[in-house]
Amino acid sequence: MKHIKRKSLIIMLLITGTLFGQEYLLKWANYDVIDRGNDVTRGLVYNPYSDHVLVATRFGGSRVVTLDPETGYVVGMLDTTETGFKGGTYTINLVDVADDGTIYVCNLSAPQVNANDRFRIYCYTDEQAAPELVFDDVLDGNRYGDSFAVIGKGDNTWFYTSGYQNDKMAVLKKGPQGITLDHYIGLPSINSARHGISPVSPGGNLWINGAGDSYPPVRLISNDGIILATVPDTIIAAGGTGTVHHVNLGSFNLIFAVNVFLSNTIRAARYFEDELGTITFDYFGENSDSLLLGYQGHELINNQNGSSALSYDSTRHVLYSLCGLNSVAALDLNGLLRVATPRDQGITAIQIDGKKKEYFHYDYVGTSHDRDMYLTWGSNAVYFGITGYTLQDATLKNQLFLAFDLDPDGESGSTTPPSDAGGVSGLPFKADVVVHLEPWESFDYTTGWVYIWNGSEWVVGSSIDGFDIGYGAMAWVGGETDTTLTEVAVAFNNAGLGEDFTKIRMMVYSAEAGSGGAILCAFPDVNNTETGSAFTAYYEADSLGSGMMASNPNDLWIVNTGVEIDPSKYLPQTAILHENYPNPFNPKTIIPFTLHEKAAIEIKIFTLTGQEIGLLVDETLEPGTYQRIFNAEGLTSGIYFYQLTINNKTIATRKMVYLK
Repeated sequence: MKHIKRKSLIIMLLITGTLFGQEYLLKWANYDVIDRGNDVTRGLVYNPYSDHVLVATRFGGSRVVTLDPETGYVVGMLDTTETGFKGGTYTINLVDVADDGTIYVCNLSAPQVNANDRFRIYCYTDEQAAPELVFDDVLDGNRYGDSFAVIGKGDNTWFYTSGYQNDKMAVLKKGPQGITLDHYIGLPSINSARHGISPVSPGGNLWINGAGDSYPPVRLISNDGIILATVPDTIIAAGGTGTVHHVNLGSFNLIFAVNVFLSNTIRAARYFEDELGTITFDYFGENSDSLLLGYQGHELINNQNGSSALSYDSTRHVLYSLCGLNSVAALDLNGLLRVATPRDQGITAIQIDGKKKEYFHYDYVGTSHDRDMYLTWGSNAVYFGITGYTLQDATLKNQLFLAFDLDPDGESGSTTPPSDAGGVSGLPFKADVVVHLEPWESFDYTTGWVYIWNGSEWVVGSSIDGFDIGYGAMAWVGGETDTTLTEVAVAFNNAGLGEDFTKIRMMVYSAEAGSGGAILCAFPDVNNTETGSAFTAYYEADSLGSGMMASNPNDLWIVNTGVEIDPSKYLPQTAILHENYPNPFNPKTIIPFTLHEKAAIEIKIFTLTGQEIGLLVDETLEPGTYQRIFNAEGLTSGIYFYQLTINNKTIATRKMVYLK
């Protein structure tokens, strides 16, 4: 048996009701890329493809530095060879990541000051690639590159930029012929998109923000410049703000802005859109603590440029901020909107209504045959959301099965489904409960049965017939506006899963009726979906909380008993990097680490600026706890980092201090 922790499950932090904090919670602050006397660090974005924070800076030379998202430590730098970063008022200014993981960096051009200035965009296919100049044009002669945003992927990638004293936004688009100018957007006023552009969709609406001779409000505009909504200054922009970033979390639509002129605070607003498209706003949360975002945690430096950046990390529910001359920081948003299990309170309570709004991207667990599945739980039930016309079926042939093993360490249960499984020959565990749901020819709740293993055979514990969780389970198939979603709730009661289990295995699949029926989808999605398949993979939760599901998202696993899993899609929990000791040290220190299974590992040593200076470990080891000695003799006193990597994936980075 092979235990594998899946990345999309690692990030499955689940939102409970609205808990409004007095401040954002500071995780870390970095001042190593900040020059308190020179505004040279202006660009920041979280890269989910590498799990790094990218910072564009001219501090120490034009470069893009990579930070560890857990600690804020500098762990590397993108290639800045002679093939890139030439010309312009500033050779490098901002950075963004497209939806396909391509990294784009722009300069800042001001042709009205220097007639030879041209706006340039450089491209990295990934963090190991060399930069390529992909756009080089003077545009209309105005200043561009103070703001920069990228959205989309491939030949549907869109680029947006504006600048100081500019009343236009340049809209560029990547196509088969490369990146070309698509059109200009006339802005509501000069500087109104100087600092921040946050696209809603490729070629769609845009949130904008900026300041200069005045302090324009945060606005939502269309792709042709029509003002769709204006955030009142009293809610988010008192004193003038810099950048803007929008985040959609289920039914929560949030706007974040940075006030870098007077207080270095971050503010949030929630917005609502009615059926007519009218958008209204409400205050959301409190200010952040300004001192936390000041230089070295205490000195607030007024940045007249107002340069700032924000980026959201959905894997950690963290907002990364860049405040001009002050800091780069990671802010835990749990103080603003709580992310934890179980999720059964307030606005974010699960509602079985086919609307999908109660499911968040944290809940996504996989895709099978063009069907996505979401999984979450409250204190009374486990909830599944499955897209793709899974049960809406005019032929009434599709069947949905949810199988549960409530005593994984026992012998109870059966690997054979209790009813016609549409060509499925076996389950990957001995199931104790199977929920069987019938299709529905329109959009409404559906019927079915809860089968319970009585020790020797399957018996019907309850029949599902009505919109009532008391039956042990209930399901809702789509809705008039959400016809592709089936929602299922399976209760923690005697008619459902019961109340006395402490560990659970589960899987979900949909199949056509009949012994030769096609398997429409299976979750976990590594299962074979050919007719007659015996499934081999399932989800497992241990270390359960009071809600009977894993209180720690890291305790939800994929277990596969039959086939290998693509290592590029799954991240094994193969190692723990422990704290070195002694720390501080002179000149030797011990670095311990633990392997849970055989793995090829590397431990590298870096300087404070991200320069790699040593490879401490490069070998394949069996499971166990190991330690290696690092000798800093010959190095200067200071802060160093050691980083554990498995299969080119960074697992952890820690800091150590060498004091002579």
